[in-house]
Amino acid sequence: MFLVFSICALYVLIGFLIFIEDYIPRNQKLLIYWGIGILLIILAGTREVGIDPDSEQYELNFLNPESDNVLDAVEVSFIFIARMCNSVTSDVHSLFFFYALLGVLLKFVAFRRYSDSWLLMVFMYISFYYELHETCQIRAGVLSGCMLLAVPCIAEGKRWQAFLWIAVGTLFHMSGLILLPLLLFSNKPLGHRWKIALAVAIPFAYVFAGLNLGLEFASELPYIGNKIAVYSSIEEKGRVAVSSLNLFGPLHLLAVLLFYYLLFWADTLTEKSRYFPIMLKVMATALLAYALFSFIPVMGERMGSMYRAIIIVLLPTIVYTAKPKWCGVLLLILVSFIFINFSLRDMYGFSLFLPEVK
Repeated sequence: MFLVFSICALYVLIGFLIFIEDYIPRNQKLLIYWGIGILLIILAGTREVGIDPDSEQYELNFLNPESDNVLDAVEVSFIFIARMCNSVTSDVHSLFFFYALLGVLLKFVAFRRYSDSWLLMVFMYISFYYELHETCQIRAGVLSGCMLLAVPCIAEGKRWQAFLWIAVGTLFHMSGLILLPLLLFSNKPLGHRWKIALAVAIPFAYVFAGLNLGLEFASELPYIGNKIAVYSSIEEKGRVAVSSLNLFGPLHLLAVLLFYYLLFWADTLTEKSRYFPIMLKVMATALLAYALFSFIPVMGERMGSMYRAIIIVLLPTIVYTAKPKWCGVLLLILVSFIFINFSLRDMYGFSLFLPEVK
């Protein structure tokens, strides 16, 4: 459990540092910042096989990159990287290290695009998405880094650059295609109509999902309807579970609550964070996708999780909703503590405080 204890130690250390981040000289903060990044790469790259849900399968794929199962399940980039690492060593940690290097590095480059409070974002990062993406879903980890780099480009009207980042991310995980709608977003301040639309969108999505309107509509489509029928048949035989996502799970409800809290403070946070409008829209899209596609769990979970990665850079803006600032930092710590409990429990079966909630 060295990885778990190391994450907890870094969480506590950075938790202290964020109280004094504004007073740390820039050159010293850079050393701390990149030092933490290097540590995170090493921890993810050297983690024990089997400590997370996906590493054993990744090891199997790494050792047999030419098998039909692997060729059908992963992108060409994974095959290329696996072959390249295999030519040097048969130790899967070379693969882990390569993906950790890309995933962490891309995010650490991206964080500096959003604000000068880099440590706040690192703190939020290690409370959830570091565990999920860099030590488990490693291909998605590279994609989420590319997404975080694409959002500022879109906000600044550099849509071709954003498209290239999404395209690069898609090379590492095909679900990057679901990020293309981001190119239609803008960073204009949220007007009264936008606020109302965002406020009512989530309840509408819940009603839509509760009435199974998406399932009824999709069932009428020729190709998709047949696919749903096949999956339903498989589920009835007990070979796979494709039941709807839990829209009332505690972590999802927390995300919904935080969304409305941030929406309430939208005007203040727009002044404090130059990319706040587009970040809030991305989070709204994550919550909507999770509910609207709940009848197709793979789609709902994948879209919700990938778009929701924006919380790494969005939730730190909470510190500006309370005065003095240290009160806002305490609020962020409270939120992140809930997140890290869920991530440590779900990824490694380790809980700091929270009991298991189904």
